[in-house]
Amino acid sequence: MIDRKQGHPSGGGILTARKAILVFMVMGFLLLDQLCIPAFSGEAVTFTRALEIMISRNEAVLSAASEVEQKEYEAKATRGLNFPEVTLRGQFVRINESIDLDLNPVRDVILALHPAVPPAAVPAFQETVQEETFFKSQLNVTWPVYTGGRISAAQKAADAGIRESAAKLDLTKDSLISELVKYYYAVRLADQVCRIRKEVLDALDRHVFQARRLQEEGFIASTEVLHARVAQSQAEREVKASLRDLDLTKIALAGILAVENPVSPVSPLFLLQSVEQEASFIRQARSHHPAIDRIAAVRDRAGENLKAAKSERYPTVYLFGTRELYEKDLTVLDPAWSIGAGVNFTLFDGGARTNKVAAARSKENQAALMERKIARDLETLVSSRYQEMMNASEQYDSLQSSVALAKENIRARSRSFEEGLATSLDVVDAQLSLSEIRVERLLAAYHFDVALARLLEACGRGTEFPQYLAGNMMEVEH
Repeated sequence: MIDRKQGHPSGGGILTARKAILVFMVMGFLLLDQLCIPAFSGEAVTFTRALEIMISRNEAVLSAASEVEQKEYEAKATRGLNFPEVTLRGQFVRINESIDLDLNPVRDVILALHPAVPPAAVPAFQETVQEETFFKSQLNVTWPVYTGGRISAAQKAADAGIRESAAKLDLTKDSLISELVKYYYAVRLADQVCRIRKEVLDALDRHVFQARRLQEEGFIASTEVLHARVAQSQAEREVKASLRDLDLTKIALAGILAVENPVSPVSPLFLLQSVEQEASFIRQARSHHPAIDRIAAVRDRAGENLKAAKSERYPTVYLFGTRELYEKDLTVLDPAWSIGAGVNFTLFDGGARTNKVAAARSKENQAALMERKIARDLETLVSSRYQEMMNASEQYDSLQSSVALAKENIRARSRSFEEGLATSLDVVDAQLSLSEIRVERLLAAYHFDVALARLLEACGRGTEFPQYLAGNMMEVEH
């Protein structure tokens, strides 16, 4: 027995069918709300914040940044070619026997010529030049003063390597920003679709309840209720499917952000009130795209390698110096120090230098050809992605007016059904038609956002995408 004082009816604990249905609907709504909560239990992040997270954590970005750092150190290493090389060398040596200078035959001749001189008065004519065991420690200095331009070519080639790796880093960022837009707004799209599916289910629940009431009162046949229940079951399946899609998109977003826990995007889908002309994007691609900068750096490096190959035809002139740090074991033939100048010049190498020059020249020509091809391909790519963006915008505009018509159709069908002038199938069709139009409108907005990111990537301006979020934009919600 339920206590009346708490506002609940009694009656032996048995609820009427109508009230049981109402209780079931309320419990269903609460359950669906709870199902939506786990998918959005992560940190709420704006797109700008998500971009910061990706740049700071994504392994592809970090790897490209490490390559830039590597090239910078390599360039610094080539600066050392301008300075002398100072080395310290130490050796502990043991030979099979000592090296002696024996002049005793000369001593014997001298004694024979002077018989009056006693042999004991003349010392032995024998000197040890090198002991069996000795130690050497030398300080050596070598300084190239002329290399035919090889050093400057190596340094400029290293600088071109820095520019090439920096362009690769920009390309990586632009590509990942497009991917981030795709995954970030895919979560927003899945969230909005989930809400639309839930609203459809709510509307069909109300319709089923109304149909059962009209059946009880004898206004409609049981087949009308059956139609409504079939549509209700389909709506329940679509809600569950949309929840799974939402969870999958959040996992994909967490993957590109390189975070363990899913995050919840809060920046809405949007469209731009006005867009720059296609020619403007093409000009920007020609002047800003990292791919052009990268191939230009490759061309410059190939040119420097060509200079380096040509420099091998010239002699290398260098200065050198040596200082013995441990003079105790020096022989009578070893100097304590020495300085001088040297020259190296290859007279014959089997044509290796000529072939190196030819290969370097071919590499330079190849880079120049690729530069022209990339510039032409970028124009085509920009035009294609610009049209994709405009098509999405036009599709959204065409669907916008359809939403109002679909809502009016639902209102009319529902009123006719209550008056017995329309079937349950008419109401269900009208409700599903509205939901599909709303989903298509969200898809159009999503395609616009992704197409905008891809267009900026094609122009080499992917990092400027967040600026459009603060500009003349129109937020799109379900």
